[in-house]
Amino acid sequence: MIIGGFIMTRHKTFRLVVDALMMAIVLLQNIVPFLGYIPLGPFSMTLIGLTVIVAGIALEPRDGALIGGFWGLITFVRAFTSPTSPVAPYVFTNPLVAILPRLLMGLIAGYLYRWARQRWSSTNAMRLAAGVGALINSCLVLGMIYIFYQTPQVAHAMGATGGKTLGYVLMLSVLTNAIPELLLDSLVAPLIARPLRHKWDCLKA
Repeated sequence: MIIGGFIMTRHKTFRLVVDALMMAIVLLQNIVPFLGYIPLGPFSMTLIGLTVIVAGIALEPRDGALIGGFWGLITFVRAFTSPTSPVAPYVFTNPLVAILPRLLMGLIAGYLYRWARQRWSSTNAMRLAAGVGALINSCLVLGMIYIFYQTPQVAHAMGATGGKTLGYVLMLSVLTNAIPELLLDSLVAPLIARPLRHKWDCLKA
């Protein structure tokens, strides 16, 4: 009983420490220029999604949702105080656009890794989960902008001028932002998440 309680305490402590560390990293990435966002056209290529994905696959889906929700909340607040891109004040002031995609990014990456590791190696499962997680965030954000924000202000902020349409600019953003993020997360996430996941699995055993 005592040994079991000690193992459970170590398990919970490790989880709290990693979650707190991930939150601190997300906060730092939002504060330090180019550490979390790299400006590219109307949007910024984000490196913060990598942190969210690592939380989801290194621990559990709910940890990914927690870190993703935390990032989404910061995105929502920053849209009012210090926008990261020209379009942020128009679209990320909506919590549905700012928070939900980030939350689902970590949640689904975690569940997908749990499913894929039963079929492939842990590394390949992490790559798949990271790529899909990045794609979910990008597609949901860009999709909701296309559905809810086809206004002249948003189109102008995104550079849809001179005959360009909002849809054209959004598709261009997929090439310049979404795909590079997907590749980056798929390659780097396993390198960071693998040792954390090994430690997590050992504590759970």
